[in-house]
Amino acid sequence: MAKIVKVDRWGRLVLPQDVRRAVGIKGAEELLCRVVGDKIILEKFSPESISTVLDELEEIAPSLELDAEETEEGDKYIDEEYALRKLGIRGTN
Repeated sequence: MAKIVKVDRWGRLVLPQDVRRAVGIKGAEELLCRVVGDKIILEKFSPESISTVLDELEEIAPSLELDAEETEEGDKYIDEEYALRKLGIRGTN
């Protein structure tokens, strides 16, 4: 599905109703916004979407040092606020 949307002078855009329905957006929700090359990608915000982006970042920049800790089970844990700041979703304060 491809739609043309306008961005107003304040940088806002409206997602068409059929686009919102297609991805299950039912009102005021947070979206994950990222830039890949010259593309803007909007995704429904979820812990899984953050995990996907972090996995992609590790592939793109393997030298990027993340605040990761090994848990007893051997899984990596990355602080949610740290991840959101790195992705530009939350401020640095």
